[in-house]
Amino acid sequence: GSDFSPRGKSDGEIMRFCQAFMTELYRHIGPNVDVPAGDIGVGSREIGFLFGQYKRISDAFENGVITGKGLSYGGSLIRPEATGYGAVYYTCEVFKHQNDNIEGKTFAISGFGNVAWGVCKKIAELGGIPVTISGPDGYVYDKDGIITKEKIDYLLEMRASGRDRCQDYADKFGVPFFENQKPWGVKVDVAMPCATQNEIGLQEAKQIIANGTKYYIEVANMPTTEDALDLFMDTEGIIVAPSKAVNAGGVCVSGLEMSQNSQRLSWTAEEVDEKLHNAMIAIHKNSVKAAEKYGLGYNLVAGANIAGFEKVAEAMMEQGIY
Repeated sequence: GSDFSPRGKSDGEIMRFCQAFMTELYRHIGPNVDVPAGDIGVGSREIGFLFGQYKRISDAFENGVITGKGLSYGGSLIRPEATGYGAVYYTCEVFKHQNDNIEGKTFAISGFGNVAWGVCKKIAELGGIPVTISGPDGYVYDKDGIITKEKIDYLLEMRASGRDRCQDYADKFGVPFFENQKPWGVKVDVAMPCATQNEIGLQEAKQIIANGTKYYIEVANMPTTEDALDLFMDTEGIIVAPSKAVNAGGVCVSGLEMSQNSQRLSWTAEEVDEKLHNAMIAIHKNSVKAAEKYGLGYNLVAGANIAGFEKVAEAMMEQGIY
């Protein structure tokens, strides 16, 4: 790992860091060894710098060695949107299970990066209404919804600016901004934390429950503290979906990017999106099946844990214990 922050750094500084990092990392990765991908603070710019250095060192064009690449050198369509799109597809499966649907549902979203952007984009496309985004400086509440192309595209501008200011959205569109606050006091149908680990503590969980929110959908990696998750799980009337299942769309499309690289093909956005959608349907189905198998009812948290464990354990046993 590293303790380098890209905030306030020039492109040249970020490039030199990425090159230095890959100079050490390259010996541990490969298209058939281990394949890294981007996360918070690592987008297509950083992936490009990393891949370029790997290519220089290895003297080979092994574009399956890293995912999240630009389209000009082996990236996949839908990869930037994948985590957000997948999260919404999973949420729609939860709605179906509850004989519900996304039409007209209001969503509280945290963050305004790639994941939140993808979530807002797909929710709007399917008829839902995301009403909040947030940043380190606070959150905005847009009662009309972040549903127009102009508003959704502006999230990309905010991220690209490097300012890390959610207030920029409020200033541009004339909506309320709540400084140094989180969006979980807003009454919505669905809460979807999309920002960082442990952003939902006990206080936030109590707010979400008090608002009568029916669905708590984790999107960021482990956004809920242990005590907050226990409270959600012990509260009747709210469905909890775990991040290890909900945000699998990003990893899924990374796998699809590797498949395209191996075949020297480029699939259309529609092809990639369909495969992603089917994968998220299967993930929800397997979680439900695993929970029911052990008499746990519609417990998506336990179901995802069990389904994931059983898959790994079965593969290990079949390959021989070592």
